[in-house]
Amino acid sequence: MFWSRVQFAARRREDSRPLYRRIFTNRRLDIAHKVIVRSILGFLVFSTSYCIINAGIYYKFVRPIRQEERELLERELIEADKAGFAFKK
Repeated sequence: MFWSRVQFAARRREDSRPLYRRIFTNRRLDIAHKVIVRSILGFLVFSTSYCIINAGIYYKFVRPIRQEERELLERELIEADKAGFAFKK
């Protein structure tokens, strides 16, 4: 029984390809390539849409609010200057 296991382990392999060729067959490489390419394209689409949406939100909502606050501050500073208040440097 022990001798048959040794003979089984020592028998000649039918497949003479190296181990990496047996593991990475063309089918597996095609699947891995497809997954990697789809992942990269998916990330690009996601990041592009994220940037476009953030830019749209900024220009549509945030920028007008900041501009309004800036104009209000300028008006208050002009009124304070007319009233005679000044900042000491």
